[in-house]
Amino acid sequence: METATFESLNDKGLKYYDYEYKKRLEHVKKLVVEHPQYQEVYEEIEEVHIISRESVQASNLYVYGLTGVGKTTIVKQYTDNFRRQLTETGTIITVLYVKVPPRLKTPKALASKILGEMGDLFANSGTDEEMGRRIIQYARECQLELIILDEFQHLIDRETHNVLATASDWLKLLTEELNIPVILCGLPESNAIFEYNEQLDGRYPRRILLEPFGFGDKVQQKEFRIFLKTIDEGLPFSEISNLSDPILASKMHYVTEGVPRYVKDILIEATKLSLKRGIDQINEDSLHDAFHRITRSNQIHAINPFGDNQFDYFNAVATKQMKDEAFIKSQSQNAISKRKKKKIPS
Repeated sequence: METATFESLNDKGLKYYDYEYKKRLEHVKKLVVEHPQYQEVYEEIEEVHIISRESVQASNLYVYGLTGVGKTTIVKQYTDNFRRQLTETGTIITVLYVKVPPRLKTPKALASKILGEMGDLFANSGTDEEMGRRIIQYARECQLELIILDEFQHLIDRETHNVLATASDWLKLLTEELNIPVILCGLPESNAIFEYNEQLDGRYPRRILLEPFGFGDKVQQKEFRIFLKTIDEGLPFSEISNLSDPILASKMHYVTEGVPRYVKDILIEATKLSLKRGIDQINEDSLHDAFHRITRSNQIHAINPFGDNQFDYFNAVATKQMKDEAFIKSQSQNAISKRKKKKIPS
């Protein structure tokens, strides 16, 4: 992660329209920490890419995990390392990143998205088969070596939760014809696609689960604190914020559940507040107020730990889980009660 030097604010608060405010805020948004899991996935992608060059059988990889763990960040960074090159004979596209469109009823929407990313001016025209042939033709002309398909779970119908059979079959055939590695990224529920399509399942023996940081033991706590320390060193302030302090780290994990995106979300809000207040670090006051500026549906029973000198991580987690379970039980009972009322004749 690149580091930069920032001058002291000298207790002078910045306004949101100040150039310095926007520059520092953008710096936080761009922060990427290449932690061990991140490096593992990146290196796996690189290995699949390299060993598949001129191979009789391309290797494939499936990366999955919850929202916010960093799947998209990793694959986009890998893609960015292979910029498109304009030559006299055409465009060279070494790595192609494609986000699978939602509500994918037929293969045509996916084929159109792939063609569009390749630069086809008529990406929406043709049958499924014709579009598939064009993808193969363009892949050869562009010297394509790797395709990354993100949001793979969109091959599951959101309303029926059924796997979109035609689309998954089309994708399986396309990967066979291309004979270049195709990296798939998605949420854990996309595993159902492999369970449904045995042939596609067989082409993806290597799968990596990207998980949030844990905090259940000393090893996990150390890993999370190292992650926070690295972020701290990259924050746009002249002083260190001591995010890796054991107590403060436990509060950060409680609020974010160890999900990198959620860590960044609260730090972005805390950065805004510190800049406006002219503070040269993110302190607990900024984190306390930032907590109330962020809404997450799965954290409705979380308390605000920042500024609480009596905060106990494990007790707080247990209490929140107990309240979550009681809430879910109550919601389920209310749903059953409503269904029973509907059956009673008027």
